[in-house]
Amino acid sequence: MKLFTVFIALFFSVSALAEGFKTEEEARQFSDRLLDHFVAGEFEEGLNAAKPYWPLPPVEVDGMANQITQQWPMIAQRFGKPLSKEFIKKERIGDSFIRFYYLHKFEKHAIYWQVDFYKPVDIWKINSMIFLDSLDFLYEEDN
Repeated sequence: MKLFTVFIALFFSVSALAEGFKTEEEARQFSDRLLDHFVAGEFEEGLNAAKPYWPLPPVEVDGMANQITQQWPMIAQRFGKPLSKEFIKKERIGDSFIRFYYLHKFEKHAIYWQVDFYKPVDIWKINSMIFLDSLDFLYEEDN
């Protein structure tokens, strides 16, 4: 039951011109602030803040903001008012990729955001973002 599957997952080679984060903690703190913008419905503001750390052409990031903004009324109608975010977990691939998962809670349901960072040498840069409404992937066995 995937009603809203918006892939903002744009994988690409990293540009040397983009700024980045020196530590995983800095990347996590930025992701937290990014999700605060999204919970507030400030997609353009959040994605504008991400531009210096995401080696995509600004016009592509603007296109993502427009796509989310157009689809968001359907999400709000179905799931209700946004309530909060909840950090779920961090995953990694070696020393080069980290991924943060967040729940974006609404009155009737939640979606999850996945924010990926890549460290080609010594700086973490945003690599991709997605949000999905199917939470099956996030369930863990309760022992």
